[in-house]
Amino acid sequence: MADKTKLGMEFPPYVFELERGKIAEFAMAVSQKENKSQIKQIYADSAAAKAAGYKDVIPSPTFATCFALWGGAGLMPMIQALSINLGRLLHGEEEYEYLAPIYPGDVMTGVTKVVDMYDKEKKGKPGKFMEFTVLETEIKNQRGEVVIRNRSTLVER
Repeated sequence: MADKTKLGMEFPPYVFELERGKIAEFAMAVSQKENKSQIKQIYADSAAAKAAGYKDVIPSPTFATCFALWGGAGLMPMIQALSINLGRLLHGEEEYEYLAPIYPGDVMTGVTKVVDMYDKEKKGKPGKFMEFTVLETEIKNQRGEVVIRNRSTLVER
């Protein structure tokens, strides 16, 4: 069963600067395109983003997935600290709550903590359980404003 003593555990903060080129690269990598050959312009072109009502280019919806990898140590130290067996780990769910726009040059600080841990019996397999760990990352900009909340659900089968 999940080690519920880890509930509330907070990991060290990480800091990174949001880079214009990374926004465009990520959008291209995950096929955020207007057509087969052109990246959606609000992710790459400042004038197009401004014409759409933004202050500058904006990141695509799942861009925040990269934050811990660029600014922090990534997921592995968290998995190790939580004593999750990597060979039995599944990605369960990813959820983002966008609270304010973010732009190139913003300096982001993310703090991740364990907000829930629970077990569920496997359907059709009495006595066999899957363990769920929910991590929430709160990301603030350089002004201390919370701009994104990210929830990740890890499943250990």
